Amino acid sequence: MLQLWQLLAGLGVFMYAMRLLEQGLRGASAPSLRRLLRHQTRSPTRGVVIGTLSTAFLQSSSLVSLIVVAFVGAGMLPLHNALGVIFGANLGTTITGWLVTALGFKLDLEDYTLAIIALGSLGFVASKRDSPSYHRFAIVFGLGLLLIGLMWMKSAMAFVSGWVDPGLFQDYPLVVYFLAGVLVTALIQSSSATMVIILSAMYAGLIPLTTAAALVVGSDLGTTSTVLLGALRASNSARRVALAHFTFNLTIDCLALILLLPLLALVTRTIGISDPMYQLVCFHSLFNLLGIILFLPFTSGFARWLERRFQDPRTKTSRLATTPPSVPEAALRAIHDEAVDLCLKTILLNIRALKASTPSLVQGSRIHTVNQYLSKRALSYEDQYQDIKASETEILQYSHRLAGTALGPAEQATLAELLGAVREATYSAKSLKDVRGNLLDLRNQADAEALLTEIRNRSLKSYQTLVNILEQAHPALNDEHFSRIRADIAESHERLHEQMNSYSRSGHNELSLSTLFNINRELFVSNQSITDAILHLNTSQALTAGRQEQALA
Repeated sequence: MLQLWQLLAGLGVFMYAMRLLEQGLRGASAPSLRRLLRHQTRSPTRGVVIGTLSTAFLQSSSLVSLIVVAFVGAGMLPLHNALGVIFGANLGTTITGWLVTALGFKLDLEDYTLAIIALGSLGFVASKRDSPSYHRFAIVFGLGLLLIGLMWMKSAMAFVSGWVDPGLFQDYPLVVYFLAGVLVTALIQSSSATMVIILSAMYAGLIPLTTAAALVVGSDLGTTSTVLLGALRASNSARRVALAHFTFNLTIDCLALILLLPLLALVTRTIGISDPMYQLVCFHSLFNLLGIILFLPFTSGFARWLERRFQDPRTKTSRLATTPPSVPEAALRAIHDEAVDLCLKTILLNIRALKASTPSLVQGSRIHTVNQYLSKRALSYEDQYQDIKASETEILQYSHRLAGTALGPAEQATLAELLGAVREATYSAKSLKDVRGNLLDLRNQADAEALLTEIRNRSLKSYQTLVNILEQAHPALNDEHFSRIRADIAESHERLHEQMNSYSRSGHNELSLSTLFNINRELFVSNQSITDAILHLNTSQALTAGRQEQALA
């Protein structure tokens, strides 16, 4: 009984050590990893390499998958390139078996274990939380705990092998061991822990290589349960990634089970590995590598198939719903794109308030998409305004969650500019909404068509300039450009002021002059506000470009 508790304690310490290692490595390298995944995954093949290396280093495919989901949801990473990262992460997880075999079973590090734990634990406790030294000592402490957990498991398995007949584990079909591997990994939610149990059993002589290989194939499929459970209430992007992970693993694991004996023969005879434990971890890496070779040529078609899954054509999914705020770069990009859409919705609502036509404004792809979205919903003016307010609320709530994460000064400045854009765009919509009744009264006046046409033409001229800016991917405009736009708006305000004065003096007294001037003032405020909103967006783009240049320098 004591040895059973020792085995379970060793497993628990090992799992905690892996979590501690992941925490330390994540804190020490997460910003660099996010830059690497964003800028170096320009093709599925490069994604495989980056996914393999980053997962092997971090010992966490879940972290890599989280960042990939965030980038896909924010539109920063195409799904077919993201699939390469997912495939590579699957191969990267097999490195754990190599490290555990080398450090825990082939190298005698027991004499150094206590020293490593002492150094790591004391430094971990003494360091300020989330400081660089805190994460470094977490890595050292985790490594020490990992070694002691392996030591306890080896000792317990050696005792178990003395009173358990190894024949008990050799008389069943391979599919039984495969299903056992799936079940155990799904229960403990760690393929690394399952691998350690299998290696410990092999080390103690409890199970032969073929049995261990079938268990490993099962654990490879069982690890997808974590992703599948997490995707049940997740965004569509996360569900597609989870489905990609499951489909990939299910396919290659079924093939690995069918070809288990030929693959083991390839490892033992062709490659020439004689040590059974190294044969097992090599087999694990080999069938994952073969799966990547099998899937990689069909990545684009696989991505198109995935994109057709989990869609509701009746609604437009917010980017914020598909982008976790735990990845600041992706979150800021999602807020930016939603803020751009909010500005376009405001312009379209203002045009609707003026009863102006929009043939020239819907030529750009972004405003065309927003216009189609609004047309399909067939919203009234009030509902369209409430849609803008709802978008503002969603962005503010999401930004509050993002502000709770670790943002650098440049990222905080970018967020402030984006929120400024949201605030000004919403205020622009409100300004024209406040005088919409007055505009309706003006349209009902005799001989007011010329004045209304002038109001519409001057507003459309400003809106066209602003839409052209929003349609550009990287505006990079200076303040002088926006100063000229403001000057044009101010000039239009003065011209309209004079025309309204003339209109009133010509004998049209149904509307008071103060009402006409109120229309002009709110129109001026609205146009200035939407201009300021787009200036904020432009500034946020400049800050983002500066961060990227600094990261690549």
